[in-house]
Amino acid sequence: MEIGLAEEYLLLALDDASGRPLLSTQHLQLALTGASVAQLTLDGALDVSDGADGGQKGRFRVTGRSTPSDPVQREILGLLDGRRPKDAIGKVGQGRVARTLRDALLQGLAARGVLREEQVKVLGLFPSTTWPAHDPAPEAAVRERVLAALTGDTAPDERTAALVSLLLATDLTRKIYPDQDRRELKRRAKEIAESEWAGAAVKRAIDDLNAVMIAVMASSTAATTAGTT
Repeated sequence: MEIGLAEEYLLLALDDASGRPLLSTQHLQLALTGASVAQLTLDGALDVSDGADGGQKGRFRVTGRSTPSDPVQREILGLLDGRRPKDAIGKVGQGRVARTLRDALLQGLAARGVLREEQVKVLGLFPSTTWPAHDPAPEAAVRERVLAALTGDTAPDERTAALVSLLLATDLTRKIYPDQDRRELKRRAKEIAESEWAGAAVKRAIDDLNAVMIAVMASSTAATTAGTT
């Protein structure tokens, strides 16, 4: 079964049994946006302009070399064009499109039998939807590929390196592989993320996702602290 980079990240970010994400909804939507942007750059649909290609230097530029078939991806591509990567990811990742992307990915995986949509009640009162694993094979293959890269058993390809970088940006490696040495996993993930594994556009997208995540987490912490004083 062929699945995209954002779908791979989503499978790893969901608890298989409960069907709930391992990180907050806000952070999940930002990460899925980052994964979507990385996919667009890997596919050649998006680039970061160097100023000599007719675009504004340092801003996303739609290349015209590839057009995504998915309507949500096409909308994201249009919203990114001409924006600074950090601004674009921050804006798209915290708005309606990010929610639409998350829901479309979940429903798409459920339609293909990878996830199972379940209606539950929180505290026996509040309705909620969870997405436990139904067919574990696709996620197991992703887990195995990522772990092989993190343990050094295999050299990561561009797609795997992008996924590792996304997991590092959202601090998920320790949650996904709780039986592994978390310090060693983080060290190896940083090594992969900082290596020359991809073109400038992909690296810029994920680096800026990391910056946005740090800013969001800082603002959330500040808000929580202010609320308790």
